[in-house]
Amino acid sequence: MKVKVSIIILLCGLLLTGCWDKVEMNDRAYVISLALDDLGDLLEVTYTIPNLPVITSQGGGEATKFVKTTKSRTLVEANRNFGKKSNLRLNFDHAKVVIFGKDFLEDDQNLRKVLDHFDRNPEYSKALLLLATKASGKSLLESVPNGEETTGIYLSQVFVNNSQETITAKTIELSDFITEMHSNDGNGVMPNIVFQDNEVIVKGLAVIKDYGLTGWMEEEHVTPYGWVLGKGRHSVVVADMEGVLVPYKISELHTNMRFSLEDGLLTIRIHIKSEGDVAEFIFEDHDKLFRNTYIDELEQAIAEQMVSQVDDLMDVLQDDYGIDIIGASNQLKMENREIWRDTKSDWQNFFSGASIIVESDVNIRRIGLSK
Repeated sequence: MKVKVSIIILLCGLLLTGCWDKVEMNDRAYVISLALDDLGDLLEVTYTIPNLPVITSQGGGEATKFVKTTKSRTLVEANRNFGKKSNLRLNFDHAKVVIFGKDFLEDDQNLRKVLDHFDRNPEYSKALLLLATKASGKSLLESVPNGEETTGIYLSQVFVNNSQETITAKTIELSDFITEMHSNDGNGVMPNIVFQDNEVIVKGLAVIKDYGLTGWMEEEHVTPYGWVLGKGRHSVVVADMEGVLVPYKISELHTNMRFSLEDGLLTIRIHIKSEGDVAEFIFEDHDKLFRNTYIDELEQAIAEQMVSQVDDLMDVLQDDYGIDIIGASNQLKMENREIWRDTKSDWQNFFSGASIIVESDVNIRRIGLSK
């Protein structure tokens, strides 16, 4: 009898107990974007939180977002301090963007600690976009692109809607970046954003060396960087054909690397093979595109232009940064384990001094319907 009574009491307890940690939606502060800035002894964390009543047309004032800032020694403390001056509980389930200020990235310990926090905390999405800025992250979140958009949502839409057309090589999500940092000894890149002419613009890349900012890759190097990574679909190459600028839009692109080591000198051969279309020409002269000899000349001119752009990029990577951010080490591990064993202990120096030979094959598949 006592056993039956005990079971009944236990079941009643399970059925009647509510969720002790349940928080109502109206009591949450849904963070859409974060910015992290280094103030010396303190970390400044800025949060963008949408004003849900305004967005859902249920009142709540005129502002579509709130920008809140806390200062503390760590991100965990900053998140806790937020609760001391707000009646809302922070929630990161819908966070889309993290913006790192220049000063924050210059201290290599900052990125190490924050990446560890993001990686071990399941509340952050692994698809979180990581972005850098030469200004402060706070100033970017306080900006109002297009006059009304919440900056974090706007930036997320920029990457989602244009990733195939213009910014494939720039898109860095949290999971990818963490993997890149582990596999490349703390070296990698993340997109640089600026607020200019009342617009938030993606412009170049921040280059990370040993978890700290080492420089900024200019915009003209981003497209060839994508080619080397094999991510150049939908990019455009412009060839000058006797004063006529002919754009070639890439539809397919494949890149491979081959390695050799002789007398202590590493040679890396980068072969880029692409297919694409002529996207524009001179109206009166379009018959030229139906001549095989002209197409051959055009393909050669495009290939030379691609080689030239990649050569310029390699000079910057080897001379200015001295780091491998093109995945050559990972390719070498798979392609030639013997050479990798001979170079891995001093890989960055081998890469910086390597002879890099770039080759390009171009195949124009379509020239349009006009004749």
